[in-house]
Amino acid sequence: MAVTGVSLATALGINGGVCCAFLIIFSILRIKPFTRKFYAPKRFDPEVRPKPKKLPNGLFSWIAPTLFYDEGEMLRTAGMDVVVMVRLLSYGWVLFAFCTFWCCALLMPINGTAGFLARLPPTPATSDLDLLSTSNVPQGSPRMWAHLISAYVVSLVALGLLVGFSNDVSRLRARFMSTLPRGGTSHCVLITDIPCVDGLGAKEPSKSGAATEPAGYKEERLDAELGGKGSVSGHHGYTAIDDDVLCPWADARSQLRSGNTESMVRNEMATTYGEPKVAAVNVVYNTAKLDPLLAKYDKSKSQLEDITDDYIGKLRRGKEIKKRKEVSLLPAITPKWAKERYNVGTKAVKVDALEYLPQEMEHLLGEMKTEREAIKEAHLPAAFVTFNDRASANAAATGLQSYDETAWRIQPAPDSEEIIWGNLSMRYKQRVMRSLGMWVVFIAMLVFYLPITAAIQMVVNLQNASAIPGLNIIVRLPFVTQVLQGILPGLVLKIFLILVPPILKAMARFEGKVSLSEVDFSVVGRFFIFQVFAVFIFNFLLGTVTSDLLSVVNKFREIADEPTKRVPELLGVGAAQTSSFYMSYILINACAIGGGLLRLVGLILFFVFMKLAGTERARYRLWAKQNYEFGTNVANHTMVLLLGLAFTVLAPLIAPFCLLYFSLALLAQKYQLVYVVTLPYQAAGRMWMNCFNQIMTGIYFLQVMALCVLLVKGFAFAALIIPLIVFTAVVHSNCTKLFRRPWTLMSAKEAAILDKRDPADISPAELDEVRGKYLSPVFKVDEAEHAALLQQAGQVDRHLKGEASGLDLSEPVEEAEDDA
Repeated sequence: MAVTGVSLATALGINGGVCCAFLIIFSILRIKPFTRKFYAPKRFDPEVRPKPKKLPNGLFSWIAPTLFYDEGEMLRTAGMDVVVMVRLLSYGWVLFAFCTFWCCALLMPINGTAGFLARLPPTPATSDLDLLSTSNVPQGSPRMWAHLISAYVVSLVALGLLVGFSNDVSRLRARFMSTLPRGGTSHCVLITDIPCVDGLGAKEPSKSGAATEPAGYKEERLDAELGGKGSVSGHHGYTAIDDDVLCPWADARSQLRSGNTESMVRNEMATTYGEPKVAAVNVVYNTAKLDPLLAKYDKSKSQLEDITDDYIGKLRRGKEIKKRKEVSLLPAITPKWAKERYNVGTKAVKVDALEYLPQEMEHLLGEMKTEREAIKEAHLPAAFVTFNDRASANAAATGLQSYDETAWRIQPAPDSEEIIWGNLSMRYKQRVMRSLGMWVVFIAMLVFYLPITAAIQMVVNLQNASAIPGLNIIVRLPFVTQVLQGILPGLVLKIFLILVPPILKAMARFEGKVSLSEVDFSVVGRFFIFQVFAVFIFNFLLGTVTSDLLSVVNKFREIADEPTKRVPELLGVGAAQTSSFYMSYILINACAIGGGLLRLVGLILFFVFMKLAGTERARYRLWAKQNYEFGTNVANHTMVLLLGLAFTVLAPLIAPFCLLYFSLALLAQKYQLVYVVTLPYQAAGRMWMNCFNQIMTGIYFLQVMALCVLLVKGFAFAALIIPLIVFTAVVHSNCTKLFRRPWTLMSAKEAAILDKRDPADISPAELDEVRGKYLSPVFKVDEAEHAALLQQAGQVDRHLKGEASGLDLSEPVEEAEDDA
């Protein structure tokens, strides 16, 4: 049974009511002092950017300043990634504001007065909403001219807006890049696939064989083919470059015989760009043995912080501590020193946590210090190079260092906080093979996922649910029927889609992405593709939205009886009928946006844990890391854009639903991005490339859907859409060539101007900061913080034992909170 007009109206009312309730509750909570800390925690920003402007505390007075927050101020305080995200939402709002006006004013009256559905026998799949779509237009009707013209108008408006927004992104990105501090990502590049370096620290890596040089490489074979080293002459008598110099593997072997990885990398960059241009080289160490120690250290540190904060909180509240916390030492995993000290034999032993954890941290830190010295000569085939000027860094990041693309691959350096250090050990061929494997896994997941989702949606539909004993009475109630018809199918699909992004993120890490931003870019692309098939194509073609097995069988019987008549009729009617499901799906997403503004789960946890947090450190840890998932959110927004564009000409009523979605998203996510969440990285707006291509996909779907429906409706001039598709492809190709590099690179002129603004070389203090940034986390354990935590834990331990400790149990003075 299809979603009826009444049930969709009910779903709209329910979702609208829920969103309004979330908005009202959030507006009330904003003016409460205790929630300002919850909704506006301290922001971690590697560029140390200023705080955003304060918002008024009135019930709804914060909405207008949020919506009209100055873009230049937002670029300065939140960064380019936030500007790109807001630009995407603004694009969706402007586009569907126009579509709501144009399509609803022009197409709805034309569809509603056509009267085609009244001539057909009523079926369970027909609803009142179909009267407003192309389903109600007769075969071959001249009314289809309006839909043809609308396809042109909406496509041209969408393209014009997209080109304008893309040009603005290029301009804003250039402005943002000029504000980056010296010595950081603006001056650094990441070099991967350094030849003849395998992480083992060998002085002559050629002995390790195929792991350090490309398969099939033999000096003798090359010499034979070229007629001997250096014997090839070029035009006008010039002698060709020596083969050992041109071949990166032979050149690397010769340099490593007399030096190390750092000197080789420095010499490679100095040869290309000049010795004075190279400021620092940070080789990446092979920390495979240290990483497990660091993981154990971080776990012990987190446990000790939690226990210490819990004790301090209880002591401040005057609560008696009857039993101290303990940890269990298992014989199989307990280190040797702990077995000897606590007599751990064949059975587990429980020891006091406040006594054991500091000792474990001390031993782990000592082991890490010892291992650090052992890996000083074990380098991975990757390094971070800092240049004295932006022009050299920009040239290195955009140039071709070697004719062999499997060696000396150079890219702009990501921020040190987002680097996935373990993936820097992979080489190009390994990444390619893993990427191909992950695409195979992705396709397999898509193939197996779709039938399972369809089967569950079929099981939970209204007719099957009414057959279950005990539920039939509840399901048949009018209000319940409307709610289930309008919400249940879309809600089931939404729940299943929640499981996909974590899997895609794990796949991206496995295939060798070197930074969190690259992982997010991969998630955006694959999650969008997944939704195109799972949400759009699969549901559209197979009709598994609200149909049960019996109705599907009946349709196939009708097609078999009269194929030439029934196929065009069913396609012409059914194409627009499926839009009701997508309307309910967009409403579910809009409701999720409203819930994301309130963050109901976080609000409940806030009330519970904030009272139990004994120290400022505990309170800050609860809410400081509210990261924003760019990968999931971007794909969700572009998917709504695609659904709206695909159906706006066929079922114009979908445009107001998309307008509602982007209105809520613009308010909720702009507030969160500017005032609340901590950004996991700063990619300088490179996400717009994904947004651009996915919006273009939506425009293609608009045109192809319109062409198919006009054809099955028997419209004689349906082929007139083909020139529009060709024109769109030409615009897409030219815009990609025009904007691709400005969205990802810094221009040579911009780099030169900035270098003239800062003529001096990078200072020693800046170099020390860079060297500290681009070190593996195992080298960045804060020993001062370590000592302070152990000192505090010791004070708490002595206080609990009744000894003089000097522990300060006075309540901390709360700092004045910003009106955010």
